[in-house]
Amino acid sequence: MDNGNMSTTEQPGQNDKKHLWHGIFFLLTGVFMLGIYGIGDAPSPGGDVAPNEFMSFGMLAAWALIAVGLFMFVAGKKFLATNTLLVEYYEAIVMAVGIALVVRTFLVEPFKIPSGSMIPTLLVGDYLFVSKMAYGHRIPFMRERIFMSSGPKRGDVAVFEYPQDPRKDYIKRIIGLPGDHVTYRNKRLYLNGEPVGYEATGQFSYKNEQGQEVESLKWAEKLPGSDGAGAVEHPVLVRPFSYSDITDTTVPPGHYFVMGDNRDNSNDSRVWGFVPAYRLVGEAKAIFWSWDHQEGRLRWERLGQVIR
Repeated sequence: MDNGNMSTTEQPGQNDKKHLWHGIFFLLTGVFMLGIYGIGDAPSPGGDVAPNEFMSFGMLAAWALIAVGLFMFVAGKKFLATNTLLVEYYEAIVMAVGIALVVRTFLVEPFKIPSGSMIPTLLVGDYLFVSKMAYGHRIPFMRERIFMSSGPKRGDVAVFEYPQDPRKDYIKRIIGLPGDHVTYRNKRLYLNGEPVGYEATGQFSYKNEQGQEVESLKWAEKLPGSDGAGAVEHPVLVRPFSYSDITDTTVPPGHYFVMGDNRDNSNDSRVWGFVPAYRLVGEAKAIFWSWDHQEGRLRWERLGQVIR
């Protein structure tokens, strides 16, 4: 008995254009990613020339998406018309991949903290949500960003592509904005000729990546706010008897000066120079998971913690 439902075979034209839409989706996504990951740095103030990124994970993923898009244009119609179980899985995968790519590329991306350069703000084993919207988005194949709004502010904890090897993501605190004069001397920070406020808050000990106990002094540092905003207070660690490097520089246009909160255990702008604006990835917002590998336990107290 005819129940009024139409079977797949009764709609021979329903997949005629689906392969084209899928091909367009994969091609545009691949080209967009190619434009993001496929540019190197020219020599920048305080930095070196970035290595070729052709074999980075992002580039390989971009080429894979372009290949799939071309396949859908050439043979997609026949592939989708087979009406097999494989096609049903493919449909679900396309939807899942599409949503994941949009969220990861434009909205939020998770990151893991692998080193102690941001202790005590961030600990090794913290997993973060990073807002990809905070600093706008890079225009594919260009060194420009759009929708940046006011852009990064002093005190932001930012994720960026390491200028000397953009295949690696680094996380540091933004200290100097374009035009700022930054001086770091005798464990103290000066901005535009004025000393940054400090308040001692006691001692702090932690175990480094080798399991060795490290004793430091903990200070509350007060960075002057951006655009007349109030001071940004955050913790920093210093080791009084360790070597103190001297930095005295002016941040060039379109760049940022970044430092780790663990001042004597951080590879940052004092060493390799400035972060170009187009290398910014996003602003760290909150901790959604934190695992202490040395103790073998979940840090419940850190879950949901807002990053300041």
